[in-house]
Amino acid sequence: MNLVIGGNGGLGLSITQELLSRGKLVTASYHRSSQALKRLKGPLLKIAALDIQDEKRLAAALAGVSTVYFCLNVPYQDWYTVMPQALERVTSQLQSGQTLVFPGNVYGYGKFQYLPADERHPKAALTRKGKLRNELEELLKNQAALRGFRYVIPRYPDYYGPNVTNRVFGPIFNGALQAKTISWPVKLDVPHDLVYIQDAARAAVLLAESGEEGEWHISGSGAIEGREFLNIIQDEADSPRKCRALPGWAVRLAGIFDKEAKEFHELLYEFEYPLLLNENKFMKRFPEYSPTPYKEAVKETLGWFREQRE
Repeated sequence: MNLVIGGNGGLGLSITQELLSRGKLVTASYHRSSQALKRLKGPLLKIAALDIQDEKRLAAALAGVSTVYFCLNVPYQDWYTVMPQALERVTSQLQSGQTLVFPGNVYGYGKFQYLPADERHPKAALTRKGKLRNELEELLKNQAALRGFRYVIPRYPDYYGPNVTNRVFGPIFNGALQAKTISWPVKLDVPHDLVYIQDAARAAVLLAESGEEGEWHISGSGAIEGREFLNIIQDEADSPRKCRALPGWAVRLAGIFDKEAKEFHELLYEFEYPLLLNENKFMKRFPEYSPTPYKEAVKETLGWFREQRE
């Protein structure tokens, strides 16, 4: 049995779909909305409301579960109060024989010290969110050592795809469908790894079912510059190639009125400098894994965004 915490979010939904495609039993939990999950059907799926603060319900949800996918997703400004408590509550109830998959990002590295960055890269974050991610991972490792459960951290660059509607990629795909000028943060011509959300999900499930543990980089379909990525989207949407760089000062200005924009501002360095991950460790272990080409992934993503507009 698998439990996906945060199953209604971008990665949680894709992991749920991946598990179902493999014939696995899945409980996909949600907190406030189950809108995306309601589109999934079948006897292998259970959709359940779950408030992690309710320890009795959490214990019941974890009972008999072999693998937990921690895909809880909250706005940036809520990370500091929600994420540490949520992770501690979950890990404090896990036991030997259970696995926790804790999807990671690159915030904890700070500005990359070498390229491509492998799993040994120093965790030298200077931002609040980067430091918090490192603290969360240390909490996870300490709890795993204490309680005897296995953990896996698949570490990704930014991901995009169906049901990924964050402040970067939501406006990009919606804007392309409306033939608008679309924006990319800071610099258009800096190489950047991106991973398709369904590839990220497949990698997470591969790791969970392999018996492996620890940290693993998954880099996506190859480095791509922002301008090229946007052009692929606009070509597939049959819209004109109109794009621009969104300067840091504009994000800072928006942050005066928008809490999430204020939090996003400290991450803009990721778009100012190259962001490339070394995934040799993962590919050597899983040679059968093949990421989706950008054009195919973009086509599928635009199809999903079209459906939401209908």
